[in-house]
Amino acid sequence: MDILKLTNTVKHLKFIQIYYRLYYFFLKPATQKNIFATKLRKQNKLWQMIVPRPASMLASTKFVFLNHLGELNGSQDWNSDQQEKLWLYNLHYFDDLNAENALTRQAWHYDLINKWIDENPYANGNGWEPYPTSLRIVNWVKWALKGNVLTDTQRQSLSLQAEHLYKNIEWHILANHLFANAKALIFVGIFFNTGDAEKWLKKGLKIYQREIREQVLLDGGNFELTPMYHAIFLEDLLDLYQLAGLYGIEDKIDATFLAIKIQKMLKWLQHMSHPDGNISFFNDAAFYIAPTFLQLQTYASQLGINCEHEKADRYLEYSGYAVIERNDLKLIIDVAKVGPDYQPGHAHADTLSFELSLKGRRIFVNSGTSQYGLGDERNRQRSTSAHNTVEVNNLNSSEVWAGFRVARRAYPKLENIQYNNLGQVIALKTSHDGYVRQGVNVLHQRDWIIESNKLIVTDTLIGAYKKAQARFYLHPDVEIKEVLEHSVVLILDGEEFSVSFSPNSSLDIEHSYWHPEFGKKISNYCLNIGIFDGKLETIINWSSK
Repeated sequence: MDILKLTNTVKHLKFIQIYYRLYYFFLKPATQKNIFATKLRKQNKLWQMIVPRPASMLASTKFVFLNHLGELNGSQDWNSDQQEKLWLYNLHYFDDLNAENALTRQAWHYDLINKWIDENPYANGNGWEPYPTSLRIVNWVKWALKGNVLTDTQRQSLSLQAEHLYKNIEWHILANHLFANAKALIFVGIFFNTGDAEKWLKKGLKIYQREIREQVLLDGGNFELTPMYHAIFLEDLLDLYQLAGLYGIEDKIDATFLAIKIQKMLKWLQHMSHPDGNISFFNDAAFYIAPTFLQLQTYASQLGINCEHEKADRYLEYSGYAVIERNDLKLIIDVAKVGPDYQPGHAHADTLSFELSLKGRRIFVNSGTSQYGLGDERNRQRSTSAHNTVEVNNLNSSEVWAGFRVARRAYPKLENIQYNNLGQVIALKTSHDGYVRQGVNVLHQRDWIIESNKLIVTDTLIGAYKKAQARFYLHPDVEIKEVLEHSVVLILDGEEFSVSFSPNSSLDIEHSYWHPEFGKKISNYCLNIGIFDGKLETIINWSSK
């Protein structure tokens, strides 16, 4: 084990994370209680599934998660070593209970719930880990709130799961896991009308009230700085808002405050989405894991929370993204730190990378996320070389490792930003010190000039280095029409775009992959540009017709 790397990772953790990692390792808290009161609290109306997920249950024993098919034929399949852990997590989530056309699969769902109860003994296997337990609790409660009647056995199991979660809060992880725990305790705590339920509700509300203030930044961004997890968190807030209305507990969740947070998060997600309506790919991000901006906007509108459409340049100061939007162009620039410091599990080494849409279509894209885990491909997808930025000496700008760890980190700066008299961004100066922090005395400075039909990106490497290259990944729909020594002509839907580079650079066209979804890869091209004297100017031109 690399002790230096481990030290540079652990030093950012909070004391509570270290304490509970040791506490859970040695004690493994469990409940001895197996009989619960299961009286239900009276709800005012039925739950509405305003943005249901696509169905994942194809037959009574067949499922599709993360673009991968699997079967549940016996008890061993809940924890099969033939499936990735994330696939098994999805099996235990029970998302299909509230997916599209769920009513047509009602009989399957009853059987699946009973099967889970029969085949997952207490505190044994993936399904009893706190995160899948949290998501499953919420899905079972939503399913019941829609009018499905839980049997006494099912209510007993739900109560046991809640008590287990209550004793195994993910204090060692924090961040989105902790909020998912809190949401589940609120759902199950308001669903039941018992002494245990009051305890669960109180704990959930206490965590919620603290975490919403930390995890939603002042510009509306979620503090994990990934558009995908931002959208997941935003859906959680909308669910809590709807739940409060079902039970008349608006005061307990401070519904007015919650609505303001929802509006801010909607605006942030709108800025961080491309004109095609889907999210940009910064840090861990993939399509179809979370609802889109328009879906979440519809959800909010149905709850009486309105969000005005904003199409304007924004520097999202607290999350660190710059968004430039014109009629033909949408440019998103990552000047964000690795965050949060104590839980960067979903961070990539993508500092000063960018994504660009022209005329409503993606042109330059970061490589996306198709898998989690500890493998080489997971590490590659998190690496600097998988993003539209500069790599020095084959290092990552931040020291990502072991699937979800970060040791030494880049600290970026927005040094200057210029606006025209219309309030539009016309130039930015950005930099980061990630390579300096890893012992290579090179500061990466990246300047941007935005004109009506031209984008100029200037990379400057201040200091000595052995090798440096800038990468520009093309969306799979973008074709290369012509390649010259220092320029290329690209074509998309009959529209031509040119990209030219400094004459003192090298240009290589590489075959690569874009990962828009978990379990999916699509061939694309990467423009790999060698930087030899510390400076590279890249000019992207397009027609303004």
